Amino acid sequence: MSHSEQQRSSEQSGLSEQALPEGACLAARIPDSEQARLGDIVVNPYRLAPLTAIIRDGGRRIAQARVRVKGRGEQGVDIDYQVQDRTLWTHGGIPVFGLYPDHRNEVEVAYSLDGERIRERYFIYAPAVRLPVVAAQESALPRVEPLKVAPELKKRLYLFNHLLTEIPGNRQFRWNAQGGAAEWDSVGFNWITDTRGEVRWYLDIEQLHDSSRKDGLGASMGFQQTRDGHLIWGQGQRYYKHDLLGRTIWARSLPEKFADFSHEIRETAKGTYLLRVGTSDYRRTDGKRVRTIRDHILEVDQNGDVLDFWDLNRILDPYRAELLHTLGRTAIFLPEGVVKSDSLEENEHNESDALPFGDTPGVGAGRNWAHVNAIDHDPADDSIIVSARHQGVAKIGRDKQVKWLLADPRGWSGALRDKVLAPVNASGRVLEQNPDGSYPEGFDWSWTQHTAWLSGKGTLTVFDNGWGRNLAPTRLEGNYSRAVEYRIDEEKGTVQQLWEFGKERGDAWYSPITSVVEYRPETDTLLIYSAAIGFLTPQRLTRPVLSEVKYGTREVLSEFRVVSGQPGNVGYRALVIDLDRAF
Repeated sequence: MSHSEQQRSSEQSGLSEQALPEGACLAARIPDSEQARLGDIVVNPYRLAPLTAIIRDGGRRIAQARVRVKGRGEQGVDIDYQVQDRTLWTHGGIPVFGLYPDHRNEVEVAYSLDGERIRERYFIYAPAVRLPVVAAQESALPRVEPLKVAPELKKRLYLFNHLLTEIPGNRQFRWNAQGGAAEWDSVGFNWITDTRGEVRWYLDIEQLHDSSRKDGLGASMGFQQTRDGHLIWGQGQRYYKHDLLGRTIWARSLPEKFADFSHEIRETAKGTYLLRVGTSDYRRTDGKRVRTIRDHILEVDQNGDVLDFWDLNRILDPYRAELLHTLGRTAIFLPEGVVKSDSLEENEHNESDALPFGDTPGVGAGRNWAHVNAIDHDPADDSIIVSARHQGVAKIGRDKQVKWLLADPRGWSGALRDKVLAPVNASGRVLEQNPDGSYPEGFDWSWTQHTAWLSGKGTLTVFDNGWGRNLAPTRLEGNYSRAVEYRIDEEKGTVQQLWEFGKERGDAWYSPITSVVEYRPETDTLLIYSAAIGFLTPQRLTRPVLSEVKYGTREVLSEFRVVSGQPGNVGYRALVIDLDRAF
């Protein structure tokens, strides 16, 4: 960089200085072009996030840094963030996030050094996106096409969590024990875009995923940004915490008693973590030993020590098969002639050996009867809220007792039937179920739902996928999904439906699997990702739609279409990334 180039950078960078303390020196000294003020620039410093860099501090004690990665072209989105001093110390320099791939990026930095305020401009090349490929794909990552962007949401960054399910050439790993979900394997595609749809970050999954190894297989899922700004997620037999530069904070194997993470890891208000797992060795009451499927919730502390766990086989009813019967020909049910009993022990002893164990919809411990895909923690009473796709939504206390069930009442046994919430309207009048299973005034349960999470407004938001709605057989047309909000009165045992979005879009927005709805308090919006649109069509093509909707309305503020361009690329979730917390 020439001296004159640095001078222009100093005068024109326009970096915000609002975070500087009052009276701080804003004079911009220009470093000599032949005597670098800072150290080297290291691209992809931790080998996991190729679109990041660190400008090393060169042994100097810098402070109060700010970074701006300039948007590409006239419509490009600048990424601008402040860096805490402790982050500078952690990385030994200034972290740079949000580089465009295969591009010479313009990066402006400001920092304090020896009482002076320095502004500099750098040019940093980041390489093209490199991820696992299939021959038929059209692009390295799915394309994100902005359809509408509200001005107040222009600076949004969205992380997409997708799964590449068709991986030619991969070796399949098999357990020696009966059953388990480890053989459900896929490569996670996890990337961040700005509101122009431009890729600004991705996780180099090939550094972590290897289908030939027990500790390397599995789908990378459940990405969440924690209160300290970092990312947590899991993959098969391991779970992780990284910062946005790819620095590993921890990479842990599941405790030996448990196995087969997928779908959800959640930070609690207490600073512990809830993980959705199965078990590695489970003895049923009939003496059979199996690996269980997506039916345990595990709580660990900051060190990875197990604090508690919830065995849903002993809490819910693993023989409730009403919804399983709607999920197509692959569903496995009770053997012919076996009558469902209210006694778990009787059901297990009556089973036929012809009913296989494993990761297929079916009943009883060792089969995919629950399929938990989301967890939340309610700090008000230290309970958990569980979305069991094949059963419904349940709130369960620390004593392992069910507090309520948000699910169609059909098929629940006596004790659990009493926990099913009673639907009410706005005036509190109970809505009676019609003979066909529907309810008046537009109320409906959630069906094969995802992300049953507390909103922070005293309500529960759920993505109601709608597969198996009203226990009807699977069909390819005439379906719909919804984002829905409920208010639950635990003392009265009632539930009121407050709001829904998506029903009016019908088949064009129908996502029978995956997806998310999450309330965003900083903008009073609901982030909604209908992530597997078209999944049940013969082509199995997905055209996910990401929307941000003004809370309490159906007003779409921003919306994006995601075009996979890759056979077998299925959307799972999306989330907003908050840079104010990250650095």
